[in-house]
Amino acid sequence: MQRLLDAPRVRLTFTGAALIPRRLAHKVAGSALVMLALLLAFTVSHAQAASTAFETSTALETSTQWQLQSPDQQVQVTLTLDEAGLRYAVNYRQQAILRPSLLGLQLQGQPPLQGQLQGQASRRSSDSSWSTVWGQRAQIRDHFNELTLQLHERTKAARQLTVLFRAYNDGVAFRYLLPAQPALSQPWQLERELTEFNFAQNFKAWWLPVRSLSYEYPYQMSALSGIDNAHTPLLLLGRDVAVSIHEADLTDYAAMTIQATNDNTLAFRADLIRWNGQTADPVASGNSAPSGNSAHSSVAVKGPALSGTQQFQSPWRTISLGQNEVALLNSDLILNLNDPLPEGTDTSYIKPGKYIGIWWEMHIGNKDWSPGPIQGATTARAKQYIDFAAKHGIDSVLIEGWNQGWEGQWWQRPPTFSFTKPVQGFAFDEVLAYAKARGVALISHHETAAGVSYYEARMNEAYQFLQDRGIHSIKTGYVGKKLDADLNKDGTGEWHDGQFMVQHQQHVVELAAKHQLMVNAHETVKDTGLSRTYPNMMSRESVRGMEYNGGSPDTGNAPDHTVIIPFTRGLAGPIDFTPGIFNFAYQKHRPFNRVPSTLANQLALYITLYSPLQMAADLPENYENHPAFAFIQQVPTDWAQSQALQGKVGEYLVVARQDRHSSTWYLGATSNEQARELNVPLDFLSPNQGYQLTIYQDAADADWQTNPAAYQIVKRSARRGDVLTLKLAPGGGAAVVLTPKP
Repeated sequence: MQRLLDAPRVRLTFTGAALIPRRLAHKVAGSALVMLALLLAFTVSHAQAASTAFETSTALETSTQWQLQSPDQQVQVTLTLDEAGLRYAVNYRQQAILRPSLLGLQLQGQPPLQGQLQGQASRRSSDSSWSTVWGQRAQIRDHFNELTLQLHERTKAARQLTVLFRAYNDGVAFRYLLPAQPALSQPWQLERELTEFNFAQNFKAWWLPVRSLSYEYPYQMSALSGIDNAHTPLLLLGRDVAVSIHEADLTDYAAMTIQATNDNTLAFRADLIRWNGQTADPVASGNSAPSGNSAHSSVAVKGPALSGTQQFQSPWRTISLGQNEVALLNSDLILNLNDPLPEGTDTSYIKPGKYIGIWWEMHIGNKDWSPGPIQGATTARAKQYIDFAAKHGIDSVLIEGWNQGWEGQWWQRPPTFSFTKPVQGFAFDEVLAYAKARGVALISHHETAAGVSYYEARMNEAYQFLQDRGIHSIKTGYVGKKLDADLNKDGTGEWHDGQFMVQHQQHVVELAAKHQLMVNAHETVKDTGLSRTYPNMMSRESVRGMEYNGGSPDTGNAPDHTVIIPFTRGLAGPIDFTPGIFNFAYQKHRPFNRVPSTLANQLALYITLYSPLQMAADLPENYENHPAFAFIQQVPTDWAQSQALQGKVGEYLVVARQDRHSSTWYLGATSNEQARELNVPLDFLSPNQGYQLTIYQDAADADWQTNPAAYQIVKRSARRGDVLTLKLAPGGGAAVVLTPKP
């Protein structure tokens, strides 16, 4: 937030041995000066700050119109205050992106906090960099100009509202803050946001409809005017511009979707997923979209009685901008808008890496999660995976179905899972000792069958059980259309992306950190960059992943799916997609399912779909003695730098990444169902250095439908400035290792 007038510069440093609970982080400001100093401290002075080139601020400005520009002056935000309220408009490279759009909040039982406002603004500029614990880049620059508007009503209530705007070279972000004030001295609820997005163009849109199962659907492409209600990130393409609408720092709030205000218009508003337990008008079950803006609904974003040093803040609303969709992949806007890692946080147990596991064989019908004749999680089978991992340098083994509660149709009944007792046929202590002796870690799987309250009652015991045994990684699951539906007589339950689940996921990551556990979350709320603050939050599913190519009742994903999700879901954060399928003939139990790619494409996904935890998803016997497995064995999951080089959403993508612990580069290229030839300049390589290239590419007759396993390994030399020509088959790809020569 802004400084007041000519107040002296204040710099505070927060330290702590553990992660600060984010449920308390919304209460970080007191008097006006303290509020400003605290946000400055969290923004700039932190344990990961590598350098601060400059930071400046200005005195308060009294006006009705303000301009804010990005450091490179290519992004412009215009703010206008009139009787209706505060409006903002966004231009990028002299092109209108958003027309004037109103801002405001609707508190339950109160008039809209929007019109009859007056106030003052102040500015701040900051340029710093910070080091990642893991990620696509070792160092990230955080460079922005900031404008803070302190507003109050010209009414008897005189409620106060602060709106904070930041302009980066790669986008715009804003958030609401409600400071401590007499008008909000009693507990209250936020019914909805009055945030508008009035787009200036009918962009081409890639979007995910808002449905009951949250994010596990294929993406749609249409004109922007064809959208009714869409999840974020929402990708929009125009001439010489790409836009992504999303949010950052979502910790104790409902997830935001974008809802059209009228049919076939370009006017949208923020729509908050409601908390059914806090409304008298629950959303009907089924595939209806949960709406926070219906007449009788209430979003349970519960504000405290604001007094003393407390304040309430929303997540950041983000508008990422670039000249094309590839530029958006190179943005760090979402991460930069999250709080820094508190100084002194223990990260010694956090280790990016690769894993295999007892998982895919259940999806393709060879084995079952339930105990019985085709039980997957057995002591003998687990040891086979551990032996393979030890032999090939795979870090971890995931074992699904290891615990009691998987018997029968577990997804159709209230949860009965134990998170400390193994199922019959699986000797937990024996398997754990065997893995430790082979230098392999175990990943504990915690499926909940959408029973959040059931899981929370057992989390402390479950996490202590793992910590006592030296296990540092869990995969969580919440399979089911509604959460905690068994606790409601009408079976309504809660949504996977409402505040109920946001709070639960925050509880999971905080408690996991106390027990030195990394988290890989499935069927959970979307990512909003929280891994900067909580680096034990490693990866999420939140996407229609590889499993849909296995056991899905339909035909699985389309070939273009993996060249859509990097530009959509991938802009939110790491994806646990689980690539690496080598055997395409599993139709014995799944006659209508196929992995819609070639083998070379499967290798390239380790580069184009980012996650610090990457699964080698196929069975050990399908990898053993397979020359192409050498790439999976070698490819890192933690990077010094990453560059999206070229691509078009839904068509193709080329990404290059440099290993964080060596000078070796890796390049991945993927295509949709069309064959194509790509010319890739190797300008990212170091100058005056020769490289040995090992190229895993489609064979001449490869085709995802007719000959998916056909590939070849080619070796050649190259230097910076050379152009690498890659021929991709239909559904194909290429994976390249670029090793510096001595």
